[in-house]
Amino acid sequence: MDFETDYYAELDISLSATAEDIRKAYRQLARRFHPDTSTEPDAEERFRAIQAAYEVLSDESQRSVYDRRRRELGLVASITGDAILGWELTVSRQTLPGIEEDQILYLLVDISPAASMATKRRPLNLGLVIDRSTSMKDGMRMEQVKAAAHQIIDDLRENDTFSVVAFSDAGEVIVPSHTGGDKLHAKARISAIRPRGGTEIYKGLSLGLQELTRRQRLQTVSHLILLTDGQTYGDEEECILLAEDARRQGVGISCFGIGEDWNDKLLDTIASKSDGVSAYIDSVAQVRRLLRQRVQGLSKVYAQDLKLMLRFDSSTHLEDAFKLSPYIQRLDLSPSDELGLGSLEADRPLSLLLQIVVGPHSLGRQRVVQLEISGDTPVVGRRGERLVRELWFNFAENVTTESEIPLNLVNALQKLAIYTMQEQAYEALEGGDPGRASEKLEVVATRLLDLGELDLATAARLEAGRLANSGSLSPAGRKKIKYGTRSLTIGNTGGLI
Repeated sequence: MDFETDYYAELDISLSATAEDIRKAYRQLARRFHPDTSTEPDAEERFRAIQAAYEVLSDESQRSVYDRRRRELGLVASITGDAILGWELTVSRQTLPGIEEDQILYLLVDISPAASMATKRRPLNLGLVIDRSTSMKDGMRMEQVKAAAHQIIDDLRENDTFSVVAFSDAGEVIVPSHTGGDKLHAKARISAIRPRGGTEIYKGLSLGLQELTRRQRLQTVSHLILLTDGQTYGDEEECILLAEDARRQGVGISCFGIGEDWNDKLLDTIASKSDGVSAYIDSVAQVRRLLRQRVQGLSKVYAQDLKLMLRFDSSTHLEDAFKLSPYIQRLDLSPSDELGLGSLEADRPLSLLLQIVVGPHSLGRQRVVQLEISGDTPVVGRRGERLVRELWFNFAENVTTESEIPLNLVNALQKLAIYTMQEQAYEALEGGDPGRASEKLEVVATRLLDLGELDLATAARLEAGRLANSGSLSPAGRKKIKYGTRSLTIGNTGGLI
């Protein structure tokens, strides 16, 4: 047996798969890739790999030897305890007044891999979807995107899968999905892309998703990266539905908007619906750096499809919820109080801020909420991991002194306030009140100065003046403030419970 080969990945099953799981996966894949009937271009190669994996994993003694040796070689993360995920909770106060009125409680949740876990890099199944419309000629945009794609190819490992789709009025597969392969040939194909035509994002995304899912497996991180500089017209709803479908298939979509003339609301929605990220590239010189950062982050994905379930008592409810990393993002509230959190990277905690309304309670120690985190950790072959914790508070009469709010929660609230205030400025402008919008941006500028964010504060002040004089914002200034304020670094030191 080949200990370097991940037989579990070949059959697209977890390390905890049962004998029946193994037989079922083998039968499905064998039918799909049998050389006599399959239309897949790599059918013969895949069929041999599937057969080899099944021979080892279907034999209990061979499987035991295989698993033990891979752990000894460090090819599988070792589990020293039951905990796969760790979390820390910080509350704004632990003693609440026993009053007959509602009161606000803030809860900061930091989720990270368990300290005892050894992690390994998961293979990438990566697809680039590149806008090649005529506007991509401007300012060397296309040339910078090509250079970024070349850099990604150089950084790929032998077990990574890669594809490239270009689109304008139609989509075209530039580099078919492949593992390993000739990097020079792939670069040459990308270098031959020429800008032309209009912008129809759905055609690029749909073809990119089709190409990506051809080689999707359980142990891989499957992700599309969209780069565009223009507006798409008439297919916005199709793009959003595709993003939702991609998430159901375990595929994320990250969106990068270059320059000023692109629909930030659409790209933000595509990213949030599919567990991706969205970003503003205001200078072509940033393209290579930002794309490389994103690919590096994807290679560090530790857990995915994370969810937080909140179970409140009858007098308590969730008012608002924000994800704070990788950037500030308001989370959709569901009637069941379940929040979709997306992925967790191995070296960066996933932080949330919850605003909870606590109703009247009887005096004494009372349970207010139960929290349950669930998700998959393919890096250690585990699905459906769960952490459960209850929060109890002391309700007392005559609470005359407030304990000091932990510093990490103060920092989070300060920066969240700046982000939500710039949102309020845009809402005021859209509501026909540029004067109020200008006032909001002036406050944003002042608070950014207090944080030492001089460049962002200057942009906010300039746009506030523009609003006061002309009643409008510049597209570049608006995007800079929006994406800058939501990316403010959140402090993470203070008291925990």
